[in-house]
Amino acid sequence: MLSSPIGRLRFFLYSVVISIAEQIAVALCIAATMGFGGFVHSKPGPPRESLALATFVVLMVFVVARANITWRRRDDANLSKWLVVPYIVFVALFAVLQAATLLVYDLKTGNTNPGFGLFSITLFAWWFRICIARPKGRPLDPDLVFIEEVFGEGPSDRFRHATPAGVSIGAAMISTPVTVSARGPSNAGAIVFGKRGRS
Repeated sequence: MLSSPIGRLRFFLYSVVISIAEQIAVALCIAATMGFGGFVHSKPGPPRESLALATFVVLMVFVVARANITWRRRDDANLSKWLVVPYIVFVALFAVLQAATLLVYDLKTGNTNPGFGLFSITLFAWWFRICIARPKGRPLDPDLVFIEEVFGEGPSDRFRHATPAGVSIGAAMISTPVTVSARGPSNAGAIVFGKRGRS
Protein backbone atom coordinates (compact mmCIF):
# COMPACT_ATOMS: atom_id res chain seq x y z
CA MET A 1 0.00 0.00 0.00
CA LEU A 2 2.81 2.40 0.89
CA SER A 3 4.93 1.37 -2.08
CA SER A 4 2.45 1.23 -4.97
CA PRO A 5 2.74 3.91 -7.70
CA ILE A 6 0.41 6.89 -7.42
CA GLY A 7 -0.90 9.18 -10.14
CA ARG A 8 -0.98 12.93 -10.40
CA LEU A 9 -4.29 13.47 -8.64
CA ARG A 10 -3.45 11.37 -5.61
CA PHE A 11 0.02 12.92 -5.39
CA PHE A 12 -1.57 16.37 -5.36
CA LEU A 13 -4.17 15.42 -2.73
CA TYR A 14 -1.60 13.68 -0.52
CA SER A 15 0.67 16.73 -0.72
CA VAL A 16 -2.17 19.04 0.32
CA VAL A 17 -3.11 16.81 3.25
CA ILE A 18 0.53 16.58 4.39
CA SER A 19 0.95 20.36 4.21
CA ILE A 20 -2.20 21.02 6.26
CA ALA A 21 -1.25 18.37 8.84
CA GLU A 22 2.25 19.84 9.02
CA GLN A 23 0.96 23.32 9.86
CA ILE A 24 -1.35 21.91 12.51
CA ALA A 25 1.49 19.87 14.01
CA VAL A 26 3.78 22.92 14.22
CA ALA A 27 1.01 24.89 15.93
CA LEU A 28 0.57 22.06 18.43
CA CYS A 29 4.31 22.07 19.09
CA ILE A 30 4.18 25.78 19.90
CA ALA A 31 1.17 25.30 22.15
CA ALA A 32 2.72 22.32 23.96
CA THR A 33 6.19 23.78 24.55
CA MET A 34 5.84 27.53 25.09
CA GLY A 35 2.28 28.53 24.36
CA PHE A 36 1.45 31.15 21.75
CA GLY A 37 1.73 33.98 24.28
CA GLY A 38 5.12 32.81 25.47
CA PHE A 39 6.35 32.39 21.89
CA VAL A 40 5.29 35.91 20.91
CA HIS A 41 7.01 37.51 23.93
CA SER A 42 10.07 35.26 23.92
CA LYS A 43 13.48 36.26 22.66
CA PRO A 44 15.35 34.31 19.97
CA GLY A 45 17.90 31.83 21.20
CA PRO A 46 17.99 29.41 24.16
CA PRO A 47 14.41 30.05 25.38
CA ARG A 48 13.13 28.48 22.16
CA GLU A 49 15.40 25.44 22.05
CA SER A 50 12.68 23.02 23.17
CA LEU A 51 10.30 24.43 20.56
CA ALA A 52 12.89 24.18 17.79
CA LEU A 53 13.77 20.60 18.75
CA ALA A 54 10.14 19.46 18.89
CA THR A 55 9.39 21.19 15.60
CA PHE A 56 12.43 19.58 13.96
CA VAL A 57 11.35 16.08 14.99
CA VAL A 58 7.79 16.64 13.75
CA LEU A 59 8.92 18.14 10.45
CA MET A 60 11.25 15.21 9.78
CA VAL A 61 8.29 12.86 10.12
CA PHE A 62 6.52 14.80 7.38
CA VAL A 63 9.71 14.74 5.31
CA VAL A 64 9.52 10.95 5.39
CA ALA A 65 5.88 11.12 4.28
CA ARG A 66 6.76 13.46 1.41
CA ALA A 67 9.67 11.25 0.39
CA ASN A 68 7.34 8.25 0.28
CA ILE A 69 4.75 9.81 -2.02
CA THR A 70 7.46 11.38 -4.20
CA TRP A 71 9.17 8.03 -4.73
CA ARG A 72 5.84 6.38 -5.53
CA ARG A 73 5.14 9.19 -8.01
CA ARG A 74 8.54 8.48 -9.56
CA ASP A 75 7.56 4.84 -10.08
CA ASP A 76 4.34 5.88 -11.82
CA ALA A 77 5.93 8.44 -14.15
CA ASN A 78 9.34 6.75 -14.52
CA LEU A 79 11.10 9.92 -13.38
CA SER A 80 14.87 10.15 -13.17
CA LYS A 81 16.55 9.72 -9.81
CA TRP A 82 18.49 12.90 -10.53
CA LEU A 83 15.16 14.74 -10.33
CA VAL A 84 13.63 12.98 -7.33
CA VAL A 85 16.55 12.34 -4.95
CA PRO A 86 17.81 15.97 -4.85
CA TYR A 87 14.23 17.10 -4.29
CA ILE A 88 13.90 14.86 -1.25
CA VAL A 89 17.26 16.07 0.10
CA PHE A 90 16.25 19.72 -0.28
CA VAL A 91 12.88 19.03 1.36
CA ALA A 92 14.77 17.70 4.38
CA LEU A 93 17.05 20.76 4.32
CA PHE A 94 14.00 23.02 4.16
CA ALA A 95 12.60 21.32 7.29
CA VAL A 96 15.88 22.02 9.11
CA LEU A 97 15.75 25.67 8.07
CA GLN A 98 12.14 25.96 9.26
CA ALA A 99 13.05 24.66 12.71
CA ALA A 100 16.08 26.98 12.82
CA THR A 101 13.88 29.93 11.82
CA LEU A 102 11.69 29.39 14.87
CA LEU A 103 14.85 29.47 16.95
CA VAL A 104 16.30 32.75 15.64
CA TYR A 105 13.32 34.67 14.25
CA ASP A 106 12.52 37.90 16.08
CA LEU A 107 8.80 38.64 16.01
CA LYS A 108 9.31 42.22 17.19
CA THR A 109 11.65 43.34 14.43
CA GLY A 110 10.13 41.06 11.80
CA ASN A 111 13.40 40.40 9.99
CA THR A 112 12.94 38.58 6.71
CA ASN A 113 15.26 36.38 4.67
CA PRO A 114 14.83 36.70 0.88
CA GLY A 115 16.89 33.56 0.32
CA PHE A 116 14.46 31.50 2.39
CA GLY A 117 11.53 32.75 0.30
CA LEU A 118 13.39 31.99 -2.93
CA PHE A 119 14.14 28.51 -1.64
CA SER A 120 10.42 27.98 -0.97
CA ILE A 121 9.48 29.05 -4.50
CA THR A 122 12.12 26.75 -5.99
CA LEU A 123 10.82 23.77 -4.02
CA PHE A 124 7.26 24.51 -5.12
CA ALA A 125 8.31 24.63 -8.79
CA TRP A 126 10.21 21.37 -8.30
CA TRP A 127 7.16 19.75 -6.72
CA PHE A 128 4.95 20.99 -9.57
CA ARG A 129 7.28 19.42 -12.14
CA ILE A 130 7.03 16.06 -10.37
CA CYS A 131 3.26 16.38 -10.00
CA ILE A 132 2.47 17.01 -13.69
CA ALA A 133 4.76 14.29 -15.06
CA ARG A 134 2.84 12.02 -17.43
CA PRO A 135 2.40 8.38 -16.33
CA LYS A 136 4.60 5.95 -18.22
CA GLY A 137 3.06 3.76 -20.91
CA ARG A 138 -0.33 5.49 -20.82
CA PRO A 139 -1.35 8.20 -23.29
CA LEU A 140 -3.29 11.18 -21.98
CA ASP A 141 -6.98 10.39 -22.25
CA PRO A 142 -9.13 13.29 -20.97
CA ASP A 143 -12.19 11.05 -20.59
CA LEU A 144 -10.38 8.63 -18.26
CA VAL A 145 -8.12 11.00 -16.33
CA PHE A 146 -10.16 10.89 -13.13
CA ILE A 147 -10.65 7.10 -13.21
CA GLU A 148 -7.01 6.38 -13.98
CA GLU A 149 -5.70 8.82 -11.37
CA VAL A 150 -7.97 7.64 -8.54
CA PHE A 151 -8.31 3.92 -9.24
CA GLY A 152 -5.07 3.29 -11.11
CA GLU A 153 -5.60 1.29 -14.30
CA GLY A 154 -8.90 2.12 -15.99
CA PRO A 155 -11.55 -0.58 -15.56
CA SER A 156 -12.22 -0.63 -19.28
CA ASP A 157 -8.60 -1.29 -20.28
CA ARG A 158 -9.04 -5.03 -20.11
CA PHE A 159 -12.07 -4.96 -22.36
CA ARG A 160 -10.57 -2.35 -24.66
CA HIS A 161 -8.13 -4.88 -26.10
CA ALA A 162 -10.67 -7.70 -26.30
CA THR A 163 -13.41 -5.72 -28.02
CA PRO A 164 -12.01 -5.65 -31.60
CA ALA A 165 -11.66 -9.44 -31.68
CA GLY A 166 -15.18 -9.97 -30.39
CA VAL A 167 -16.62 -7.46 -32.82
CA SER A 168 -14.78 -8.98 -35.77
CA ILE A 169 -16.07 -12.47 -34.93
CA GLY A 170 -19.60 -11.18 -34.54
CA ALA A 171 -19.37 -9.22 -37.77
CA ALA A 172 -18.11 -12.27 -39.63
CA MET A 173 -21.02 -14.35 -38.37
CA ILE A 174 -23.56 -11.71 -39.34
CA SER A 175 -22.06 -10.99 -42.76
CA THR A 176 -22.10 -14.64 -43.82
CA PRO A 177 -25.40 -15.30 -45.66
CA VAL A 178 -27.47 -18.32 -44.87
CA THR A 179 -29.46 -20.11 -47.57
CA VAL A 180 -32.30 -22.54 -47.13
CA SER A 181 -32.64 -25.52 -49.44
CA ALA A 182 -34.51 -28.79 -49.45
CA ARG A 183 -31.72 -30.34 -47.45
CA GLY A 184 -32.11 -27.72 -44.74
CA PRO A 185 -30.34 -24.49 -43.85
CA SER A 186 -26.75 -24.27 -44.98
CA ASN A 187 -23.99 -21.70 -44.86
CA ALA A 188 -23.37 -20.17 -48.27
CA GLY A 189 -19.78 -19.47 -47.35
CA ALA A 190 -19.05 -23.14 -46.69
CA ILE A 191 -17.10 -25.28 -49.14
CA VAL A 192 -19.23 -27.79 -51.04
CA PHE A 193 -17.67 -31.06 -52.07
CA GLY A 194 -19.17 -33.30 -54.77
CA LYS A 195 -18.97 -34.55 -58.32
CA ARG A 196 -19.00 -32.19 -61.27
CA GLY A 197 -22.12 -32.25 -63.41
CA ARG A 198 -21.94 -33.87 -66.83
CA SER A 199 -22.08 -31.57 -69.81
